Amino acid sequence: MPLEPMLPSLEPRIAQLLARHTSASAHIDWSYHEFLPLEAYHAPSDRRPLSEVTYIAVETALLTEVNLPWYTAVLYEGLKNSMEPIQEFVRVWTSEEDQHSMLLETYLLLTDNGDHAERGKRRRAVVAGGFSHDLETPFEAMVYTAVQELATQAFYLCTANVCEGEDPILARALRRIAKDETRHYAFYRDVVKAHLEVDPEYVVPLAKAITQFRMPGRVIPDFKERSALLASEHVFGPEQFYQDVVEVVCSYWDVDNLAPALPEAQEALVQLQRYRAVLRRLAKHRSASAAVGSRSGGG
Repeated sequence: MPLEPMLPSLEPRIAQLLARHTSASAHIDWSYHEFLPLEAYHAPSDRRPLSEVTYIAVETALLTEVNLPWYTAVLYEGLKNSMEPIQEFVRVWTSEEDQHSMLLETYLLLTDNGDHAERGKRRRAVVAGGFSHDLETPFEAMVYTAVQELATQAFYLCTANVCEGEDPILARALRRIAKDETRHYAFYRDVVKAHLEVDPEYVVPLAKAITQFRMPGRVIPDFKERSALLASEHVFGPEQFYQDVVEVVCSYWDVDNLAPALPEAQEALVQLQRYRAVLRRLAKHRSASAAVGSRSGGG
């Protein structure tokens, strides 16, 4: 029997998740200017520009965030026939995500970091390029967005750690954005969890969405080069994606203890385990290489 795209019987539970998010947001609402003390930038100072690696990390985050109109359009189209609490959450999510690119762009302008004209060209190129994915059901969209929000949170936290010594104000702002991503992740994560608890056969679309996951920033023209640099500098790479994202969601969804009955679902679970094993080996290899480089005085 084919799976429902999403389970209508879960709508009251998902409405509770929306209410939980709305309540939390009401207490921790913020405006980006709170994290940009303008007086610190008005007077001449000896503030140094960001290092190349840190700048690229921040600009990559910015160029990912500016594509919000397309993310919203794709999500809204894919979820327009799903339950109302999910459609409402996408609208709330959009309003909260809207502040992220504004904060990052304002910071880079105030601190005169990077080539503003070139960054503007990259912004336009990203938005003009749009965004698309090949997720087929609302449930797959929930899995994708759960992984994406957690991956984005991990990226912000890693970047904050790297730039702490260069600009604590920026590090604080990045960690504040990461809190938004954490709350958004919690909603999508628990929608997925609710379905798996009712029917473990949902591991079929779950495995597909995880194993085919690609970061939303992939639409940046030189995304591969940026990703390679940030991975080589140990800002964010396969080891962080494996440890801080894939294993976190798989643990929360209790993937190792799912017991689907259908052969298709059992095979999907095997494929997911193989994917995790590949990521685990890659993460171990990169961690070992980094340790060797550190002991030998390398970067």
